[in-house]
Amino acid sequence: MTSCAYADYDLHLHSQWSYDATADIRDYFRLGRERGVRALALTDHHLMDGYEELVKVAADFPDVGYIAGAELTVHTPTGTFDMVCLGLPRQPTPELASVFDAYRAWQCAYGAAISANLVRLGHDFTDAERMAVLQSYRPPHIIARQGCTHVKNAVLRQTLVARGVAPDLEALTEVFRQFRDMPKYPEYDFVLPAVRQAGGVILIAHPYGYFRQLERRRMDELRELLAFDGIECAHPSLMPEATETLRAYCLEHRLLSSGGSDCHAAEGDFSRPDHVVDFANHCGKPEWLDEILERVTLYHGA
Repeated sequence: MTSCAYADYDLHLHSQWSYDATADIRDYFRLGRERGVRALALTDHHLMDGYEELVKVAADFPDVGYIAGAELTVHTPTGTFDMVCLGLPRQPTPELASVFDAYRAWQCAYGAAISANLVRLGHDFTDAERMAVLQSYRPPHIIARQGCTHVKNAVLRQTLVARGVAPDLEALTEVFRQFRDMPKYPEYDFVLPAVRQAGGVILIAHPYGYFRQLERRRMDELRELLAFDGIECAHPSLMPEATETLRAYCLEHRLLSSGGSDCHAAEGDFSRPDHVVDFANHCGKPEWLDEILERVTLYHGA
């Protein structure tokens, strides 16, 4: 089983400000207080749009520390990778603001490409239809800020099957294989230097697949390419022995180790005993947070 006792931090969390999440930021702080966490990090996909709301909520929970962050997905010559970036400034630098602008444009362009491909294939899923789906689960003020983005994958698939685009999810995958001209994520050599220049630290997220089941050569290759500062060694997708292997690799190369639940909803998901996703439920050690806090700022309150 990958589930562990609750840790005293969670540095990988998504809220309603992520296109694929439903969690209310206040619920994370409430759970943080109930479970005695020292620190949480809101790491919404691609942007820090929820940070203003986070600061307002944090004023009611001064006993729960928080770190400013985001999960930024980057395109590279050898694949696409999710990077948890912590210690980002409260006000983005000009370079980081340009990065966020690129992600904002990418989210809308990717959504538009999905609609365009489905229309090209003869299906009625225009931009207006996609917006209607987004409005079924995303709050209006977030849509107003982020625009007509792509749709949460599970919601998109369920919607398209219900509309007869394909008879089932397996057949829908064949439809997706016919897509073309899909926008790539922003490039790693544009995004990651801006994060470093802004004082952030970069952690490769849920790395088991990225590292090809912890293949040493692949780990070394990505460490050189991405120059990450650390690894998310504790995550619901990792077995305890994998966590131990990753921690040893971090110690060998003087990298930070992190842990996070990767929650997208405040209610814990216990449907898979080998993949429990619940706030602060991971195998990360307290000393890992201490090491990270030597590099990033921990805030309390507004």
